[in-house]
Amino acid sequence: MLYGYDDLVKEFKRLADNRLLFHAYLFFGEPQTGKFLFAESLANYIENKIFDKSEKVLNETLIVDFSKNSKDDQNNKESIGIDAVREAERFLYKTAVSSPYRVVIIRDVKWLTDQAQNALLKIVEDPPKNSLIIITAKDKADFLPTLASRMQAIYFKTLSESIILDFLVKYGKISENKAKNVAEKSYGRVGRAITMLQEDKSSKDISLAIKSFIDKKISEKRALENIVDDLLKIFEKTPESLDIFFKEIVEKVRPFSKKEPKLCKNINQEIARMESLVVNKRIHIKNILWTTKSILSDS
Repeated sequence: MLYGYDDLVKEFKRLADNRLLFHAYLFFGEPQTGKFLFAESLANYIENKIFDKSEKVLNETLIVDFSKNSKDDQNNKESIGIDAVREAERFLYKTAVSSPYRVVIIRDVKWLTDQAQNALLKIVEDPPKNSLIIITAKDKADFLPTLASRMQAIYFKTLSESIILDFLVKYGKISENKAKNVAEKSYGRVGRAITMLQEDKSSKDISLAIKSFIDKKISEKRALENIVDDLLKIFEKTPESLDIFFKEIVEKVRPFSKKEPKLCKNINQEIARMESLVVNKRIHIKNILWTTKSILSDS
């Protein structure tokens, strides 16, 4: 949810409505300040007149998000950068059907090599008609000067603690004391505040799932599968919550490390595999839960 950038929203609506948008923008600022969400919302406004993230795929927008690449892709990010720019060029040269612009959003320029940025520079220097390129970055220094100079830079500043608190009171559905605590630790970033709330809810849901398996007399395979399904849904929605799961398990078995060293070691090994490899999470989560239950049941 966009919050705290009302003036910027108003200005970009005006530019879009009057077909006055510049052909290339650089949105830069600290992480979790809303740069990427603003770009997505602008693209949705251009196509559907709604300044918010679209719930459906936009026909006239191409999003290049390198953060979703696999580890193998990241090892070969130079060729991916070039391929992404070439795909963007092909996309922009097609005629828009349901929108006045064709939009390309590239998330986090740090993934683009100098070679890829030079390829992008050629597009920015001679942009296709009715095209719009938006690139997000933490710092303008991430760009080659020749490319940065040809884009209009928009700085997304961090917000005051009072604005973050106002947001949390209105939409956070938490106590005022909790809102104050989150606002203080959000460092002026709405995205960080939202992540903290999600992690807090995830932590409670994970604790409940673990407790329901360990404390109750559950042995049926279907019951375990349901619990693992619940956990996987949490991890998919908030990937950071996988670390919360690990911490919960480690804290539960820590008091029994001397009494059950082998089983505790097995749990640590399962966690290490999940952290370092692309693995079938379901199998490892089940192993961790069964081993944890065994340790606590025998103690």
